[in-house]
Amino acid sequence: MIDSRSLSNASFVYGTDSNLTASAMEETRPKRPKRVEPNTREQLIVDAWRRLGRPAVGARELSKIQKALDKRFGLSATGSPAAIARVLADEGAQLLHPQVIECDALWREKRMRDQVQPVADAPLTLTQAEDLIEKLEAERIQSDSNAQSLRSIAIEARQIAERNARRKSLNQRQRAEQQEVADWLVVWIKTPSLFKEWLELRRRSPDFLEKFGE
Repeated sequence: MIDSRSLSNASFVYGTDSNLTASAMEETRPKRPKRVEPNTREQLIVDAWRRLGRPAVGARELSKIQKALDKRFGLSATGSPAAIARVLADEGAQLLHPQVIECDALWREKRMRDQVQPVADAPLTLTQAEDLIEKLEAERIQSDSNAQSLRSIAIEARQIAERNARRKSLNQRQRAEQQEVADWLVVWIKTPSLFKEWLELRRRSPDFLEKFGE
């Protein structure tokens, strides 16, 4: 005859063994490694692309990766679509070249217009005009595909300067300065690569020194 106390003790032992076994299984179960966040801009570009499933890279993918860069590093570090595409090409990504080119051109034009817009409604000083032309020239050198868009921005700025040069609310020196700004932009529009040398000569000319005394 089986003693009930023996059964109770056996049940306790088996239960304890079961608990120990479960506990041991939990301890020996491999832990999922923590995901390491990418530290550099290039790492984040590749990481974002992989999270998208390593697709062919076109306008949609570039836009999503730019948003990820903006969120992590800020808008100033977003980078151009062309630069992002180059990083992904090195990782073996297939590029949808027509979309990449168009996306890059639109991004650069928007960026330039954003830079110009804060001063577009007010008269540009000579210093501001020189800074604007330097930015336009830097963009032109970096990518010839944006030449027409940059030219349009310069034409728009020239037209604003010409209107300001006729404003009766400005004094004589201010109107002269606006006409000078318009003339600078005309030279850059026609011969952008020669503008810097032309400006140095212009600033040493008697006419310029008489008007602005620089």
